[in-house]
Amino acid sequence: MCPTMYENFLKKIAPYITKSSQKREPVGPSERLSVKLRYLFTGDAQKTIASSFRISPTCISRIINETINALWNVLMSEYLICPSLEQQWKKIAKDFETNWQFNHCLGAINGKHIVMQSPPRSGSMFYNCKKMHSLVLMAVCNANYQFTMVDIGDSGRNSDGGVYLSCNLGIAINENKLGIPSREKMWNIDVKYPYVFVGDAAFPLKTNLMEPYSKESLGMKERIFNYRLS
Repeated sequence: MCPTMYENFLKKIAPYITKSSQKREPVGPSERLSVKLRYLFTGDAQKTIASSFRISPTCISRIINETINALWNVLMSEYLICPSLEQQWKKIAKDFETNWQFNHCLGAINGKHIVMQSPPRSGSMFYNCKKMHSLVLMAVCNANYQFTMVDIGDSGRNSDGGVYLSCNLGIAINENKLGIPSREKMWNIDVKYPYVFVGDAAFPLKTNLMEPYSKESLGMKERIFNYRLS
């Protein structure tokens, strides 16, 4: 991270992580941000970071949690804007139609495994099919590769489809809690089609979630559809 970017982050987050104390001099906002960035960028153990900064492990743990929460709350509205109005969703759908020739699409959804060390006494809860321990990041992107929604924290042993059905993001889509536009006609055909999200074959087929056709015996129309969806 360049110095300019660091200073910009610090300026935004400092009011939320500045502490005061009558007993001792508190850890300043710049050092708190440095601790958090060290933890995120290197993956070092908290004891190692505590030794480097000469701060107690208990305090390091508290600093990391408080600073990450503050950074999320400050930056979320700037970098992760979830559409909530019908016109916002339709703008995304128009971008998909223009950029990728896929109509009525509100976002591409997929899961990403974030590798981690197995938590104590967790057994096989986070052990995934790639023989590593992980958390699952379920995310939706718009036509310009920008994140619009995320759901983080499901265990790595679950499939993308299983995570989708149980996570808040998937539930919100399936229960129509996101202000998604109602069905509309396409290409002057007298049939109203739903607006949809698109995923790969790991996801279940739902009213507002499309998956590709099975690769067995595909006709030309099905091949074109799969190409557009991918």
